[in-house]
Amino acid sequence: MKKNILLISSSKNKSKPLIDLFEELCQKEYCFYLLSTCSSMLEQFREKNWFCSRISLGPAVTNNFLLFIFLLLSPWLYLKFLVILINYKFKQNISTVLLMDWQEKILVTLLAKIIKLKVVWLEKPDCDYKKLKLKKIYKLCARFATIITVNSDNKIQLKNFGIKEENIFLIQPAIKLNQYQENIFNKIAQTSNKNFHNRYFTIGTIVDLKQGQKVEILLQAIKICLTVIPNLQLIIAGDGKEKKNLSWLTKKMEIDSLVWFIGEQKQIKKWLSNFAVYVVATKMPNIDDYYNILKAMASGLPIIGPRHTGLEEIIIENKTGSLIEMDNSEMLARQIIKLYQDKKMRLQLGDNAQERIKNLFIIDKVINKFIELL
Repeated sequence: MKKNILLISSSKNKSKPLIDLFEELCQKEYCFYLLSTCSSMLEQFREKNWFCSRISLGPAVTNNFLLFIFLLLSPWLYLKFLVILINYKFKQNISTVLLMDWQEKILVTLLAKIIKLKVVWLEKPDCDYKKLKLKKIYKLCARFATIITVNSDNKIQLKNFGIKEENIFLIQPAIKLNQYQENIFNKIAQTSNKNFHNRYFTIGTIVDLKQGQKVEILLQAIKICLTVIPNLQLIIAGDGKEKKNLSWLTKKMEIDSLVWFIGEQKQIKKWLSNFAVYVVATKMPNIDDYYNILKAMASGLPIIGPRHTGLEEIIIENKTGSLIEMDNSEMLARQIIKLYQDKKMRLQLGDNAQERIKNLFIIDKVINKFIELL
């Protein structure tokens, strides 16, 4: 018998690990429905031919004025979601509601429990609980939810925030390894770049180019590395408002000839195969960053990432890469130079990373844990 799940999301993340997990669950008699404010999430559901619909959750609460507007609208929003939940429960036979972000958790949790739907929260690894609005209401709602987090650091933050430990469950992010099989795009990339590794030592990153990221630090590190690595090249995949400013900065730093902004790439595997090292250039990795890190590790790349951000369970120091203070461009440069100078160590770290993914971070390893909580 199929089990029908409703996902409600205002998250701007693509949440690719979640989509991959849902795809596997669909083969096990699960069916997913999506109500979302996010175009990228809706697009992914449409590509899979899963039911999805755009929905409004009120204004995005980014300041106190918008919070005031949200509170004014809340009676209408509660009534709206009560009708929606009742409709999905009885017409679509929904048994569980998955909630991803602050607004839907505040609006939906208590209503879902009233009409006897199971509530599961999917916590974002980059959530700053100190900045959450309506903290008391959030904690109240958390009492009635099963909370899934992707790292121990996030779990500790939730406990310190006042959430009961028995409500919190740790499930590591995971990927499908069959995504790394050969396809026509990989072959084209390999043919056109067969001497790529011989000519360049390529640093790569996939990052949302917005304010507050560590791309500028990475650019400074690249500038420092040039004195030791003359054939250095940096490839930055991703789009965002800061792309133009960062491009201007590379010209000012006189490194624009070796830094490539390639935009958002659907076939990222062909680029990963040309990287020598993968750098996590985000201040606080979100679920999409986790996915990209796992993809890079599955491609056999050593990883350099930010310390104290929850990545310690994925990136093991001197085994699969290194975690450093990413505000320090000289420290980052030293790590890059170290990996350049010791090819044997670099390849071993990449092999270890690939093996770690196979042993711990594939969907087959986590899917049963997820099913138990639905």
